[in-house]
Amino acid sequence: MDRLSNNYRKGASFDAPFRAASLLADRALLAVLLGSICVFVLWPMVCIALRSFQDSGGGFTLDQYRTVWSSYGRSLGNSLFVGALTAFFCTVLSVAVALVLATSRGWARALLMGVLLITMVSPPFVSSLAYIQLYGRRGWITYRLLGLRWSPYNQWGVIWMQSISFVPLNAMFLQGILSKLDAGSIQAARDLGASPACILRDVVLPLIRPGILVSLLLTFIRSMADFGTPTIIGGRFNTIASDIYLKLIGYSDLEMSAAMNMFLMAPSIAAFFLYRRLMRHCSAITAARQDRQTALELPLRRCGGMGLLAILVSGLFFLMMALQYACIFLTGFLKVSKGAYAFTLQYWEQLMKYNLTSLWRSVGYALTVSLAGTLFAMLFAYYMERRQVAGRSFFDCLVTLPYMLPGTCFGIGYILAFNAPPLRLTGTAVIVMANMLFKQLPTATKLCSAALTQIPVSQERAVRDLGGGHWSGLRDVILPGLRPAFLSCFVYNFSSSMTTAGAVIFLIDPGRQLAVFRLFDAVYQGEYAIASLIATCIIAIVLAVEALAYLITMKAGSRHVS
Repeated sequence: MDRLSNNYRKGASFDAPFRAASLLADRALLAVLLGSICVFVLWPMVCIALRSFQDSGGGFTLDQYRTVWSSYGRSLGNSLFVGALTAFFCTVLSVAVALVLATSRGWARALLMGVLLITMVSPPFVSSLAYIQLYGRRGWITYRLLGLRWSPYNQWGVIWMQSISFVPLNAMFLQGILSKLDAGSIQAARDLGASPACILRDVVLPLIRPGILVSLLLTFIRSMADFGTPTIIGGRFNTIASDIYLKLIGYSDLEMSAAMNMFLMAPSIAAFFLYRRLMRHCSAITAARQDRQTALELPLRRCGGMGLLAILVSGLFFLMMALQYACIFLTGFLKVSKGAYAFTLQYWEQLMKYNLTSLWRSVGYALTVSLAGTLFAMLFAYYMERRQVAGRSFFDCLVTLPYMLPGTCFGIGYILAFNAPPLRLTGTAVIVMANMLFKQLPTATKLCSAALTQIPVSQERAVRDLGGGHWSGLRDVILPGLRPAFLSCFVYNFSSSMTTAGAVIFLIDPGRQLAVFRLFDAVYQGEYAIASLIATCIIAIVLAVEALAYLITMKAGSRHVS
């Protein structure tokens, strides 16, 4: 017994330095995570607020706010008008599409999900490109099919394009809620003699009302922050976001741009807290059925006028998507000759002679951000959800905030925060990738937090009972258990990094252009064939990476089963 006791003391004394080093590494890692969030999320927002009250000499002034209210009040009103109508139309479309997805089965569901997948991984400005080609002055539908001559460059074009562009993400969100509704409520209503129309009207729609309000809120914020659509197809119709873009790109007026951004950031922060409250209601709805992912037992064709309207509206949306992407893919291979279209490879050959460095640079940035961002999200979710560190609510709020902030706010905040020592990053690749990482961090963190709930706490306790510390539990239990979430986060970060525009457009150095901005320049200059080919390449690369991640997941799953 004495010999065993002596061996234990020797082992304990031998392990003591390693345990001290493990504890030090754990504390250092937590400090790096929380410090990075303060530097790259909180500090840029503070810089925007401070700069908006400064004049060119650095003194305090309110002149910028007076100028914004007097000179850009109409643009602000335009933004509110477009945002309100876009939120309404987009939410109606999203609810209809979500209902059709939730009640579909088999090949029909797979086809509809495939269409939504393509729309979610396509770069911005694609909708505007297709809109011009289909409904422009020489559009395929308006001019060549219907013989109409009309100008599509107005506020209604902006509203329509924003409405259909924001549908896929909202529809997937609402479909996720519908797929987890408690089947007992629907079955009870059916047993009491309620018709499918009554169940849809009195049970299903009231249950998903918080999700509908979230979609309405997010669509309004995204519409207010969208500068690309008004710039390309708005014509003389300006919004506050497009004015911010022109003010900074054309005049480099940081003080005025900061003040204009405050008119976007203030309502976004207010909407953020409302969003968090609504999301808690959504979580309460789906908490009871976390494992339910089957089709909603509700035949829409028997749901009366409301069900038929949902089918009709969703059918219109998917028809628009099919026309839109068919137009994008065909534009790069068609040439007008004597009033008729003919197949050509001329534009493809031009693209091959084009400088494709921006495309490969986009892939490199996206891969780097995907790996670093996914690891960051996994570690942050672990410390917040499992370790319950001090200040958890505050840092969780900070991490989620970029999801609600307009891209122009986040981009200009980085210019102001990192344009001077001690952390001068402007003009480098680091500032672009950091902006991408923290802008996408909210969604990645939520994915990892959801995956953490599937890892039993007893496994970590077992590690500690066997003598391991927090570092051992993180290394041997948490990170291996988050492997499925790693692939999901990686795919999300990669597709978002390849298609992001609003947040990083002000940070790109002329010598480090990205593919999505080559696409924007091509659309803006009227080079529609080149723009369609660039968009096709981006979509193909993103889909290829997602397919590769899917194959890796399938192989890992089959290996685990065997």
